[in-house]
Amino acid sequence: MFFFVASVAQAQTANDIIERVSMIRFIVDNPNGQLVYRQTKNWCTDFLEFDESQTTTMNNLFNSQYIDIALAYKKYNETYSRESLQMLLKTIVQQEFYFRKLLKVSQLESYKAKLDEAKGDLENSKNKAYNTLFISEEMLEKYVAED
Repeated sequence: MFFFVASVAQAQTANDIIERVSMIRFIVDNPNGQLVYRQTKNWCTDFLEFDESQTTTMNNLFNSQYIDIALAYKKYNETYSRESLQMLLKTIVQQEFYFRKLLKVSQLESYKAKLDEAKGDLENSKNKAYNTLFISEEMLEKYVAED
């Protein structure tokens, strides 16, 4: 398990990590952080057109994810240790796997295509949020291969 966690930090560039932690800091430090997190995730995935059941499931998932992210971020913010950063990144990766499991096949394909598209235009605020709150297929493949 330690090898998996260590590889998470190595698989990302310094800018990727800084961008992700900065976005998480912005959200967690907000007095309405849980709402902001859920709304931002919903905003980023609005093109997937969730059915009613999925909408409820995703809102519950995003609320739960916020709690996990907030706890991991606060631990990191207290210590700034490599271990706490790795736990924060591991939390993000696990959340990506959970999210993808809830998507229908057609949604997953659209989602992957959107991630690829978003990488090309990081000046767009939605793409920037998308790239910091979700993880690309290539990065997930690295994690699975190194686990």
